Amino acid sequence: MTEQASSPTGSGVGSRRRAHVGAMPSTARGRRTRSLLLDGARTVFERDGFLDARVADVAATAGTGHGSFYTYFDSKSDVFRTLVNEVMETGLYAPERPAHPHDGRVPTVDEAWDRIERGNRRYLGLFRRDRKLLALFEQVASFDEEMRRYRLELRARSVSRAETGIRRLQEWGLADVDLDPVLASHALNSMVTQYVYFWLVLGQEHDEEESVAVLTRLWGRSLGLPLP
Repeated sequence: MTEQASSPTGSGVGSRRRAHVGAMPSTARGRRTRSLLLDGARTVFERDGFLDARVADVAATAGTGHGSFYTYFDSKSDVFRTLVNEVMETGLYAPERPAHPHDGRVPTVDEAWDRIERGNRRYLGLFRRDRKLLALFEQVASFDEEMRRYRLELRARSVSRAETGIRRLQEWGLADVDLDPVLASHALNSMVTQYVYFWLVLGQEHDEEESVAVLTRLWGRSLGLPLP
């Protein structure tokens, strides 16, 4: 089997991820080996980049046999997709506190601002922790069709989450009801993503607390949310 083995078939990115990216070995030994391979893959990808990374180097870094790699992953694309998926699922898309923990009442303006700030902090924390891998993901998605589809799927999830929050704010009378929540979500997601990319990946110098404060203020005020 070559390193560019064909991707598993399925009805879409989600089904492929469930079939392979999300698959976990049933034994403790298998889970340990898979974890070692993922750690080795992260080291190799972050050191060599996606194109120059080799399955043999991943296996050697993990301390496993070359053949063991293909017990858990189809290709280097598969292990890279798994890495990105686990970063996103345990970071950006990990379960949050309930979206409306207000005992049936409309949240206060301060509570609405606090939720926006927590979302921005969460995204900044994820990108700071895994910026090398996520920056590489953006690069790979520009030339790998399957990674591009997966990137767009993740973007759709971010937009949908923000859209839901904007609609709630509008229903509660806290946000501008004339705003299209879908377009607003796209625009605000792009603002934060680009800001963080230029800051944490390309090396622009920004203070973290000031960045959180400004991004939160721009997000809330663009929606018409009253100041706290």
